[in-house]
Amino acid sequence: PAATPAAAARPAPCTPSQGLGFVCGLDAPEDLVPVPGTRWLIASGMKPGGGLQFVDTRAKAARPAWRTGTAAVRADRARFASCPGPVDATKAIFHGLAVRPASGGSFTVYATNHGGRETVEVFRLDGASATPALTWIGCVPMPNGLQANSVAAFPDGTLLTTVVMLPGFGFGDMFAGKNTGAVFSWAPGQAAFTRLPGTDLPGPNGVETSADGREFYLALSGVRRIVAFSRNPVKLVRMAQLSGFVPDNVRLVSGRLFTAGMVDDEKACGGAPKEPKDIQCPRGHIAVSLDPATLSQTEVARGPVAPPYSGTAIAIPMGTELWLSSLNTDRIAWRPLR
Repeated sequence: PAATPAAAARPAPCTPSQGLGFVCGLDAPEDLVPVPGTRWLIASGMKPGGGLQFVDTRAKAARPAWRTGTAAVRADRARFASCPGPVDATKAIFHGLAVRPASGGSFTVYATNHGGRETVEVFRLDGASATPALTWIGCVPMPNGLQANSVAAFPDGTLLTTVVMLPGFGFGDMFAGKNTGAVFSWAPGQAAFTRLPGTDLPGPNGVETSADGREFYLALSGVRRIVAFSRNPVKLVRMAQLSGFVPDNVRLVSGRLFTAGMVDDEKACGGAPKEPKDIQCPRGHIAVSLDPATLSQTEVARGPVAPPYSGTAIAIPMGTELWLSSLNTDRIAWRPLR
């Protein structure tokens, strides 16, 4: 019989599949970031009003961190003078994430946002080891309505964000190796992000900073590379060529860089992605870790299609497990870490 509207809207079961366990009920959690020294992950939400979620990796459960109904606000107007005010929690579309230690055992959380405005939104995270809570404290606008993809922070408070596709470029240009995007920088006291000279690149996607603040790392989706730049001067110093998947986000965890993406050679999807619709097709996952000093790489996970899960964009090690995000489903996945 034909499905009724109610049946069609019913969420997919949250049962394990193909060696993956799931935490469900999220809204396109494209990025995951660990809160250092705790069991907590923060997950983004790429649907309007999806907010941010805390993921308890021990209990295998998620709860709202900052969304409609739980949106705590305490503006830091001295630090973020150019921010017009709190983001509308009902419209916020949170994409890339970053976490940095702050004073008094707290943390600062950064999230790129496309809902209602193009910004990096900033939050204070308190009580991360017991009952974590997020409070919105400010934002940094993007210039000319450009879409910030990922964000990373240096120890001195300087932020980096990536724009994968600048005006005039398309998806095909990125995979043709054209310099479709760039890195943008903001330092405390500036009004907005500005373009960082020397960083026009083919699909700059994930971004991360080194522990000592002297370098930053990028996932170049267009050419399937992880690259390292020196900060001063801004200069390409190392690169690693990946194969079999398009790297999306990149994260430094316990002294290693981690990146992940969807399997290229998925026959049911017609091979490697060529158009935006191709990343919606269910694909398996691949995750790699790299030595920041050399960019030598080690594959840490590979798995087949596990519908309805797909859309892997980052892999985060937490103890003996590896956690996988999803840019297009209602769940994140976890599996044993090799």
